[in-house]
Amino acid sequence: MAGAQNIGEAAENPVGINVTAMVDVIFCLCIFFMCSFHFKQIEGKLDAWLPKVGNQLTPAPVIQLEEIRVSMRWDPVARATVRSIGSRPAAASDADLMGVVRSNLESCRRINQTPPVVIDATKDVPWNDVVHVLDLCKRDRIEQVRFTEPNDYLERRQGARNP
Repeated sequence: MAGAQNIGEAAENPVGINVTAMVDVIFCLCIFFMCSFHFKQIEGKLDAWLPKVGNQLTPAPVIQLEEIRVSMRWDPVARATVRSIGSRPAAASDADLMGVVRSNLESCRRINQTPPVVIDATKDVPWNDVVHVLDLCKRDRIEQVRFTEPNDYLERRQGARNP
């Protein structure tokens, strides 16, 4: 009985199973599925919608205004508040100021935009001038009016750090 392998009682293990053949079949199935598997190729695909005709005129890009900024600075020489819209100075009268704001809003409404009016006033501007501009905006039914810190805020902070 030297060649017989006794795993246990004969009653417990009546059938001898050849595991080698089962492992060979599973190995062959794994190789078959690995070879027949196709990966989805995403990297080589580029979605592009190009014009069908070569020399078409493209429309001008739409300029989007993020805001209409009303800047208010105190002029110590004239002892008055200087108002400007964007980088261009506005006239001293309220009608001219609101005329420029209205024209900017109308040009934005033509392209379905409603940018907010942002009031940018320095600390030395009297509050009654700031509230007056706010009242003018509310009188013209401009609903989106916001306040912001003045642009020279960073310059003042850097000047305080570097004496």
